[in-house]
Amino acid sequence: MSRPFYIIGFMGTGKSSLKRYLETTNQVIDLDEVFERRYGTNIATYFACHGEEAFRQRETELLRTVSADFIVTGGGVVERAENLEWMLHNGTVVALDLPFETCWERIRHSDRPLVKRGKDSVKALYERRRPLYAQAHLVMDASLGTMAIADELYRLKEENK
Repeated sequence: MSRPFYIIGFMGTGKSSLKRYLETTNQVIDLDEVFERRYGTNIATYFACHGEEAFRQRETELLRTVSADFIVTGGGVVERAENLEWMLHNGTVVALDLPFETCWERIRHSDRPLVKRGKDSVKALYERRRPLYAQAHLVMDASLGTMAIADELYRLKEENK
């Protein structure tokens, strides 16, 4: 298998939509889904019971064990420098980028633990993570749409064979 493409980006940038499109013709892993299957609970419940630090530790462990053409991560995987370094060293990191207000409109009614902290808190998180996402090998404007992004990723995948 060729080196994986790690798809990163803030909540609401379209990682899950891209995953659904990519998985029709590729091996795709959603790290959050792997987490929920492995630990038998959803992430919100895990956060509530064990806290964010415990979640981030489990996420780091999983990141190093999964293998696929495309690995879609949770938005906070970059919170640990070791995760970003791992992905940059072991694959091609692609960050999906959108303005905060667009992300907020997409996520504000979700049950994500971090969203429940309110818009100001989420915006601060967005601002903190944005420079981390910018370290990706490729930053893509997510407003281009799922199909355009997927087509570009297919092209890049073919080039990297």
